[in-house]
Amino acid sequence: MATIPGKVRSLALVVKESGRRLTQSTLDGRFEKARLAAIAKAIAGNRAELVPEIHTFQFRDLRAKAGTDKEEVAGMAAAKDQLGHADEPMTRRYVRHRKREAGHAN
Repeated sequence: MATIPGKVRSLALVVKESGRRLTQSTLDGRFEKARLAAIAKAIAGNRAELVPEIHTFQFRDLRAKAGTDKEEVAGMAAAKDQLGHADEPMTRRYVRHRKREAGHAN
C-alpha cells in the first residue's frame, strides 16, 4: 500500500508493514525469531561462547543499551533525557557499564 506523506495511518506506536497495530504476541514472536537467528550466527561464526548471553537477552535490554550508547557518546545528562528519567542517579542505575572497545575514546 502506498503511503501519503502526512496521512495518519494508525494511532498505535508500533505497527506492522501493513500499518496495523503490532500486538505483543507478534512482537514477542519476531524478537524470538531474531534471537534464534543471532544464536545460529554465533555458532556458525565459531562464537558459541556468546550463546548463553544471547539466549538470556530480553527485549527490555534494548532500552538499557540505547541509554548506555547515548551516555557513551553524549554523556549522562543526554542519556537521562533520552530515557525520560527525572534525575541522573536513576540513569546511573540503568546505564550498563561495560569496557570500551579498542579504538573508542575513554
